Amino acid sequence: MSCQLVAGTVILNTEDGNKKFLVKKESQTFDFVTTEMNGEITSLATILQELKLNALLDVNLIDLVELTNITIDDKKMPLFVFEMSEKYESHAETIQDDFSWESPKVMRDVLARFNISGVPLF
Repeated sequence: MSCQLVAGTVILNTEDGNKKFLVKKESQTFDFVTTEMNGEITSLATILQELKLNALLDVNLIDLVELTNITIDDKKMPLFVFEMSEKYESHAETIQDDFSWESPKVMRDVLARFNISGVPLF
């Protein structure tokens, strides 16, 4: 039996009106932040735990703005989209090295690799 995965990203709303997206660096590519479901907690709690413990993001500074599903190899995975204001930029800069804030173009490239149920409103 394969493990159920959960994915997420955080939109950093900059003061000049631009957006940056939290992604995980995978050698030469970028991907959603993903983790295996923990059977003892909800999928939302699982992705928040991943953001807190591995990305080192202060989850008290983010708000959930979208929940949709993405499909990988015919398996559905919840995708949680959070947002964060740049006024918390000092917290945003403390993320781990294998995570980064990337442009909308990079996020579009990530999204293009998945079948998405519903269209996230970025």
